[in-house]
Amino acid sequence: MKVSRLSLMFIFICLTLGSIIVFARFTTPNHQRTNLCHSTKLLTQIKVSNYNFNGVKLRDGTFTKKVTLDTQRELKIIIFPQALASSTWSKLPDSSIQYLGKGGDNTWQERLRPDYFYLLTVPSKATGLAFGRLCYRNGDVEVESIKKLKTLSAKKIIVNHKIYVDISSQLPQNYANTVIVNTGSNKLDTLGTQTEVYFTTEKLHIPLKSVK
Repeated sequence: MKVSRLSLMFIFICLTLGSIIVFARFTTPNHQRTNLCHSTKLLTQIKVSNYNFNGVKLRDGTFTKKVTLDTQRELKIIIFPQALASSTWSKLPDSSIQYLGKGGDNTWQERLRPDYFYLLTVPSKATGLAFGRLCYRNGDVEVESIKKLKTLSAKKIIVNHKIYVDISSQLPQNYANTVIVNTGSNKLDTLGTQTEVYFTTEKLHIPLKSVK
């Protein structure tokens, strides 16, 4: 059975386009950043010789912010560092991390593909938190303090007048030392395991603007 020249051209074009798409996917900065997450070592086990004075090795894509807790304690946040000095940073205990539920800004898009939220109890003497990057969503966690929490029903709350969450666990009684963490729309980015969380009690020297 003969194959027409038009069919051969069509097959050639499809193969060429497929090759271009695959090549582009594996050479994009996003894919390269995702590969950085697939280390078998914890952030405090990666050996580097040039930590800064905060015990942090920065990388392309690292950013910082700060939040103020209800106790008026200012907490500095470092997201997606390359490595952390074990003498300065400690892994946050599992008991300080609680899965809250899924939700978002209550739009139909968020209801179709909700984000996953966690409550994180900040240790009493902590001055800063550090988070690894989200690998499956290929993005960054979002962190903010809880200024206002309202119960809408037995299984639904709204946080800070904008985050609607269908809760899956019992709420704590006190939010004075608690932040809410959004790990995006892929539940595989589990906070504390896949996405690492660290804290420090050292004084951090990072010029930041307050995030409300």
